[in-house]
Amino acid sequence: MKKICKISGKEFEVSQFEQEFLERVGPKFGGKKYRFPLPELSPVERMRLRTMQRNEQNLFRNISAMDGASILSIYDDDRYKLYTHEQWWGNDWDPMEYGREYDFSKGFFEQWAELDREVPRVALVQVNNENCPYTTGTGYCRNCHLINCSENCEDCIYGKLLQGCKDAIDCAYGYDSELLYQCFYVKDCYNCVYVSYSQNSSECLFSENLKGCRNCFLSTNLSNKEYYFMNKPVSKEQYEKLVSDCLGSYRGVEKAKEILARMRQERVHKYANMVNCEASTGDFLTNCKNCVECFEVNDSEDCMYVQVGVEDKDVVDCSNMYLKPELSYQVLGTIGTFDVHFSVYQFNANNVLYSQFCHDSGNLFGCAGLRNKQYCVLNKQYTKEQYEELVPRIIESMQERGEWGQFFPAESSPFAYNDTVAHQYVPLTKEEAMGRGYRWRDEEERAKGVVDYEIPDRIEEVEDDICEKVLVCEKSGRGYKVLPKELKFLRRMKMPVPRLCPDERHKERMSMRNGLDLFAREGGKCGAAVESTFKPGDAREIYCEKCYLEVVF
Repeated sequence: MKKICKISGKEFEVSQFEQEFLERVGPKFGGKKYRFPLPELSPVERMRLRTMQRNEQNLFRNISAMDGASILSIYDDDRYKLYTHEQWWGNDWDPMEYGREYDFSKGFFEQWAELDREVPRVALVQVNNENCPYTTGTGYCRNCHLINCSENCEDCIYGKLLQGCKDAIDCAYGYDSELLYQCFYVKDCYNCVYVSYSQNSSECLFSENLKGCRNCFLSTNLSNKEYYFMNKPVSKEQYEKLVSDCLGSYRGVEKAKEILARMRQERVHKYANMVNCEASTGDFLTNCKNCVECFEVNDSEDCMYVQVGVEDKDVVDCSNMYLKPELSYQVLGTIGTFDVHFSVYQFNANNVLYSQFCHDSGNLFGCAGLRNKQYCVLNKQYTKEQYEELVPRIIESMQERGEWGQFFPAESSPFAYNDTVAHQYVPLTKEEAMGRGYRWRDEEERAKGVVDYEIPDRIEEVEDDICEKVLVCEKSGRGYKVLPKELKFLRRMKMPVPRLCPDERHKERMSMRNGLDLFAREGGKCGAAVESTFKPGDAREIYCEKCYLEVVF
């Protein structure tokens, strides 16, 4: 079915799968099913509204609403009441105190906005971490610093989307790996440096697209190889000499990075980064079945329009869904949920509608910040019978006002557009964002770094006192510091001190992936039709899966 997006004015299609999904997932009360209407916005605009609710990269100094102390948070202003993690989970406040009766003379979103501004928010989004005060979007992590979108990690610094990783610094999209530096999209890897798009490999450096390899340096598209340099076998002695000449030296590392950049452009690419997937489209998919236009999704089935998911089942139009979420529509940020819709940040929750930041709860409508609660509306407690009588009345009122089946409006986002994941996925200029009515944060001029010595070329020449210095980022001119733990790691990995600040290093890593648009392409060898994130006209050669496996592996 073809429709016209109410925001962009562009035509989009609502697939048969979506229509059947919406028929199936609407809530049921008293024997009556309340179906979600067909979407009025295109998939990209639905994703934009969702991910405008998520800031995962920028941290700010703010004030605790409980004791006035300075705290670190993901919020850049004082529009919201903020608590530290310990305060929010403590017993000195009760989110039920903010409960109120539903007013049928007002719209739902108006009442939701009033509740949202009053209920305290936790300053950082964390679940069961240990010693990870400078992380957000993290769960079950230990001794980590400035990582996000990550679970079950230990001793990691400066990372995004790390799952089950240990001792990883300056990495993104790492899964079940250990001892990594400057790696991107690796799984089951060990002791690797500047390695990307690789699996089951160890002791490799400055390489891409390796599978089951060990001791490979400046190599691409290899499978089950050992002691390879520039895609050619060398003796162990030759290999160790080549590696020794590069490691520890900033000039050596920069030269290796230049060579690897050329090799990346020249190698044959698979049309999409998919491993063991069936009837799926998108990019960065592993062990997926029937996942359509999904990105960064693992071990999932029957999903559509999902960005970042782990073990998802029957999930449509959702982002950042972790650890077995099932049956969800238009949701952002969950862990272990079932039957949750039009909500933000739900953890171990079920049967939830239009709510945010609720934990270990179920049967909620329009609630914020609840823990271990059932049958609540706007943070007010009801009996099961009262809840099941009230919610249908609210839904019918929302249907009359055209609110039912719509996600939270853009003005409900607590963040400036350029601080959100939406800006990473679908960037806008300041003028474009403000023209849409989105907030924009003008970045303050940061103090320039001051350094009283030249950073040594080799890591063994670096003294401990570098951790007391403010260094100057060669690209942005901003100041940054080397952490003692980071310096110890660099020495262990024989890597030089980086000349870019953490933000610029992050941007450098993220530039290694394509966007979220899919294009109709033809395989470069056989001409087979494929859907790929490689744009038409891209000089890199792409193959269909069959040809790729024949040529590369």
